[in-house]
Amino acid sequence: MMAPSARRAVLLLRGLVRRDGCVAALGQRCVSIEAAQAPPPRPEAPRTALTSPVQHTAEQHGLWYTLRPSVVQQLFQYGIPKQYMTQCRTFAETCLMVRQPALTLMDYIRRSDLSLPPNKFLLYGRNGCGKTLSLIHTTHFLADAGWLLIHLPWAPRWRRNFKEVTPSSTIEGQYNHPLDAVMWLQHFKTQNADLLKSLQLVTQERYTWSRREITEPDAPLGELVDVGISRARYSTDCVLALTSELKRHATEGRCKVAVVVDGINTFYSPVSRYRCEDKTMLDPKFFTLFQAFKQLFRSDWKNGVVVGSVDALANEGQRRESHLPRYLLRKQGWEALDPFVPIPVEDYNDLEMRSAIDYYLDRHWLQNPQAGSDIGRRELAALSAHNPYLLMHVCRPL
Repeated sequence: MMAPSARRAVLLLRGLVRRDGCVAALGQRCVSIEAAQAPPPRPEAPRTALTSPVQHTAEQHGLWYTLRPSVVQQLFQYGIPKQYMTQCRTFAETCLMVRQPALTLMDYIRRSDLSLPPNKFLLYGRNGCGKTLSLIHTTHFLADAGWLLIHLPWAPRWRRNFKEVTPSSTIEGQYNHPLDAVMWLQHFKTQNADLLKSLQLVTQERYTWSRREITEPDAPLGELVDVGISRARYSTDCVLALTSELKRHATEGRCKVAVVVDGINTFYSPVSRYRCEDKTMLDPKFFTLFQAFKQLFRSDWKNGVVVGSVDALANEGQRRESHLPRYLLRKQGWEALDPFVPIPVEDYNDLEMRSAIDYYLDRHWLQNPQAGSDIGRRELAALSAHNPYLLMHVCRPL
């Protein structure tokens, strides 16, 4: 009869028993407790290799695409939300999810008839649902498609977070934003540097800034921009002149102009944070910069589009109860922008929610691998209510 020690050695060789003494049934292997509780494999982020939004279609819905550092430097020195930009620096890459509102908006722009007055498209939705990022995706599309951009990253800044406001020396009763206008002209020049060279647009009017400083007709449009950048005193008037010139060039077919404004409803708010001498709040309609942009919202030109977002945070604090365009734009804005195409931006659907969680796992932002399990995904979805901003807030570091 075989000794117990010898019999155990044979069973070990045949794989029928483990070294810790756990006996397995004949023909079956003993599964360890550790293997049964092993975390699910860490998923990879669903990405697309198509880095140009011009190529994005419904097939890329829910996938992440990467913005090259040169694109971010040129187009989005301003405009990307600060918290999202911090997250992008942490991840060492700038990625956007391809979502349905942006796909719809880009498709509408492709099918627009540029021989008619500009089509107007307005994104709307609840706070944190992704209006600004959809607008960024569309702005990248417009730049790649050869549109000249008039991009205002966050319009409420000029109404309540301005750097300086001074009475206009050229238009009685108007007020200027010298420093903010300089920053915007620099932003415009950076975004459109290549197009300004290739299109060779020139001024069509004579602009007198002082006795010695004059911009003659047929001067390159870049000279008008440079005057505003180098002389803050004239910067606001340069913005007004620039928008008028571009509007005329577009109508005459020399370029395609895309006006992109985040928080467009702030242009129709009745109060600003600037106090006049009598301590009353100034109506923003007296801001020269507001006049420069509001003329672009009219339907008296062609070869362009107006793309904007309607955001409750762009209104004053006591008028944020609803996210719907009619409420936020008021009667004045509703009539000024009519007709426009409203495009809703909803919270994440199941596909987008799974994609966002997979991206956080891929970037090791979610350290616990159980977040990729069905239970973990359901918990994150419940905690964030499928809202993109709340999901980013739930996943932030402590």
